[in-house]
Amino acid sequence: MRIRIHPETTDGKPIPGSGTIIAAETPSCLVELMRLQSPFSGELPVAEYRDEVLLHTEGPERRPLSDDPQAADIEFLTRLAERARIEFLPDDMLPEEPESAEDEEGAACAVSRTK
Repeated sequence: MRIRIHPETTDGKPIPGSGTIIAAETPSCLVELMRLQSPFSGELPVAEYRDEVLLHTEGPERRPLSDDPQAADIEFLTRLAERARIEFLPDDMLPEEPESAEDEEGAACAVSRTK
């Protein structure tokens, strides 16, 4: 699985077509790698990370995610894609210029790239 995480404008709008590309074997691995992108979110438990991101993108009226972690990860990614915060990319897409992987913890799941 591959996704592109879109950066935001100063007023919080996603910028389609650019951003960090992450590849992983499972939706849960993608969410874990997303969480580790920032030292601030990297300290949060995964469930709290998902909730904080949805609070930012959907507001306080957001629907709760499933109690099942795998189902919650799938729904989390789907909801972010629906709001153009991420986009799903074809698995066979050629990788862009590689970035050095300094984070050993995330290296087991994927390689991240920016455009």
